[in-house]
Amino acid sequence: SSGINAEWPLRPGLNVAAAYTLSQLWSKGQLAKLVVVGGFAGHLLCCGLFLSASHHNYPGGYALQALHNQAPCSQNTTVYIGNFAAQNGVSRFGEKCESLYGDRRWNYVKTETLDVETIRNFNILLVEPKEAHHYQFTHSVVEKFHVYAGLQFTKEPPFVLTKKKEAIYLMKSKKVKKKVYVKDS
Repeated sequence: SSGINAEWPLRPGLNVAAAYTLSQLWSKGQLAKLVVVGGFAGHLLCCGLFLSASHHNYPGGYALQALHNQAPCSQNTTVYIGNFAAQNGVSRFGEKCESLYGDRRWNYVKTETLDVETIRNFNILLVEPKEAHHYQFTHSVVEKFHVYAGLQFTKEPPFVLTKKKEAIYLMKSKKVKKKVYVKDS
């Protein structure tokens, strides 16, 4: 956004102060140079860990991308989006098949109050692993998506890894279903 936020006036001053402090440390000797280089290396390590964690924070977006490979946009398809997927990366902006055809051949449903029997009639499901057992006879797991689950320390390089756990299953119907119509609430 083009608006100025509260910390913007502080940034140049903090950058100047940090640069001055680092230049003073750099001129103090070998130990001080080691501290500066070590601080920079620690900063890069933290940035890498945060990048990895944020990359795995929204598995619903990756699942939504992958589900579009399961059927052509011209085919009538019903997609049930579970609660976790809807909260973690699935958005209207990613629903690419809905806007390509005026007749809405893909029907995306995020309604939480649907019963298991109704959900079994959908062609494609994005559900949590704990819900997948309800659909094991009508749908098969096509792909699993993981979410950030903490850090794991190892004795070998790189010494710190990001842990992940299964968060969303992309499930496809084992047989062709008729189109399901659900009122949006």
